This record gives sequence, structure tokens and C-alpha cells, in this order.
Amino acid sequence: MLAGIDTKAATTSLAIAATAAAASYLLTRRHYQKKVVTERSDAYQKDVEARVKINSERKVMGLPSGIKLEGLTDNDVYLWDVEHLGKYFPSEGEGIENNMAALTRDKSGDKVTDEDLARRAQYNKLIGEHECILANIRRKPGGNEEVRAYVRAGPVEKLHFNPKNVNAAIVTCGGLCPGLNNVIREVTRALFHLYGIEGKVYGIVGGYKGFYDPKTPPINLTVESVENIHHEGGTILGSSRGGFDMDKILEFIRSKKIRQLYVIGGDGTHRGAFKIHETCMEKGLHVAVAGIPKTIDNDVDYLDRSFGFITSVEAAQTAIRA
Repeated sequence: MLAGIDTKAATTSLAIAATAAAASYLLTRRHYQKKVVTERSDAYQKDVEARVKINSERKVMGLPSGIKLEGLTDNDVYLWDVEHLGKYFPSEGEGIENNMAALTRDKSGDKVTDEDLARRAQYNKLIGEHECILANIRRKPGGNEEVRAYVRAGPVEKLHFNPKNVNAAIVTCGGLCPGLNNVIREVTRALFHLYGIEGKVYGIVGGYKGFYDPKTPPINLTVESVENIHHEGGTILGSSRGGFDMDKILEFIRSKKIRQLYVIGGDGTHRGAFKIHETCMEKGLHVAVAGIPKTIDNDVDYLDRSFGFITSVEAAQTAIRA
């Protein structure tokens, strides 16, 4: 009888010890994760403060803001600052060769073989780390002015995200503009056909409020669903002004495990996109926020011409002449 009691007591003690160990592990892990998030946020804030200070000092000296590049020309070249998530988060795409993605099934429905995948098309050009587009290309005889430069767009050699883990979201905000559906279509097609993501692309309906409004749930964008939308006017996602609720937007990003967010809009919309980026960095969320300028007024800084502007001018001329 005593042996049975001792055995039961020992079993209970082991269960209590195991529970305590599990609780200790979970608490330690949570503390470590919180510490990592805090360290990333602190590093980001320090970089922001340092960048603001350096750019302020350059402004006083009459120099452009940005990173001074060496070895491009006899003039000093200043590359426009662009945030790089790889500075704060480990790369998920390490070792993945950046080729044009192939479909996982051919037209007959058979799975594509490894040999087929090995023959995927190569990009004609991969963009290097400091390749750029010069903003002010005009020169005066005997002049030696500083040169502003912007990051050149295009596929890069090293991927930051692993396409297998990427879920993306696209949202259109503000007034309607010719070409919105073209942008939605090409972003979706590029994500699947070129980047080769295996996750989902969510179309946020009705602007920023579509992230949380139950009346306008997001739609699933696929290559097939966007095939012919460029023939339609407006935007298939709908649009609106306002509705920006940071907490609810972040909740959607977390719940859907969004890695890339594409925001299409004007200057006000982009202020919201920048706020989302800063808050994601503050909260330790590994999310790339890309802004796509849209305005029929052509009043977005640093752009010579935004899409939809020419079409709107032509339509206005037709109305004036009528």
C-alpha cells in the first residue's frame, strides 16, 4: 500500500516538475522574443535619428541628403535613402537563385519536373547594390556640382524573402485614376509568374477600411481573376478616403501573415503607408511596404509623370472642346 502511495506521489511530483519546466521555457522564450523585437526597434530608431542628424548637417553645408557613393564619377553622388529590411531582419531568401519563376503545372495539368524548373528563364539584367538613376544629369562647363541619385528598380541578385512564405496584399486609396486595374494586374502577375510566391495575394476592398470592415472582406487575387481587368475602368478593389486605423490594419497583417504590402494612392495615402512601415518596424513585424504613386493631378514629389495623368488631360481637353 505504501509503495503504491509513493509511486503516485512520485508521478505527481514528476508532472508538477514537467509543468514547471514547460512554463519556465515558455516564459523564457517569450522574454527572448520580446527582447529581440525591442532591440530591432531600438536599432531602427537610432538609425532614423542618426540619419536625420546627418542629413540636417549636410543641409546646413548645402549638400544633398543620402549616402555618398564613391567611384561613379568625378562628382559626388548622393543616393536617396531607401530602407532595407535586411539590416534589421535575417534574410529568408539566402541561397535562392533569382530566376523568373515557372508554373508548377503545365497546360495538361501534369506537374512540372525538376528539369523543367532548371530551365527557368534568366533575367536579362540583375540590379547591383549601388546601381542608380541620376536625377540631375545636366552639367555646366567647368561645373562640379553634387549629383542626386535614386535606386534603380528591377530584380536583384539576392532575394530577401523566400517566395514560398510570401503572402501579399494590395490596396487602392483615394480618388479613381486611369490605370489602377493595370497596376493591380501586373503586381499580381509578377508576384506569381516572376517572383513565384506560393502564398496568397489579398485584394483589400474599399481603401484602408477594407482591412477590417466586415462589409467589404478582402478578395483572393489570382492570375486568372486579374487576366482581363485592365479592360475595365476604375479599380476592381474599390477605393475610398479615410478609414485609416493602425491597430486594425496591423491585426490584419498579423493574422494573414502578410510579408509584402502594396499601397496605391496619392500623397495622403503614402503618408499612411509610411506610418504603417514605421509601426511595423516598431512592433518587430517583418513586412515590406511598397508605395505606388497614383494621382491624376501629377503632384507627387520626385515623379515627372504619374500614371493616369495623360489620360485625364486628354479627357479634360475633349470636354473643353465639346
